[in-house]
Amino acid sequence: MNDSTKRQFQEADAAADKAIAAFIGKIESMSGKWDAVAPVYILESALLVLCEEMTKLIDHPNIAEHSMGTAMMKLFNALANYRDSRWEDR
Repeated sequence: MNDSTKRQFQEADAAADKAIAAFIGKIESMSGKWDAVAPVYILESALLVLCEEMTKLIDHPNIAEHSMGTAMMKLFNALANYRDSRWEDR
């Protein structure tokens, strides 16, 4: 791997880390905002939306054109299974 390629991967990793940190920060900032809403409800709601949006990526043309490994497919399937589970089972 040349230096340019390595730098691009490092930048992509840093951007992903920054996006996740911002997402987590926003979720945490909602905790306790509403007296009648438990923090776990906010977390579960966010997870369900995240599962829904991430599973959509499987069919996105920019991703679908590249073959995904077995581990990635297992992860997408786990997200879909959680998304599709009954509320009582979570």
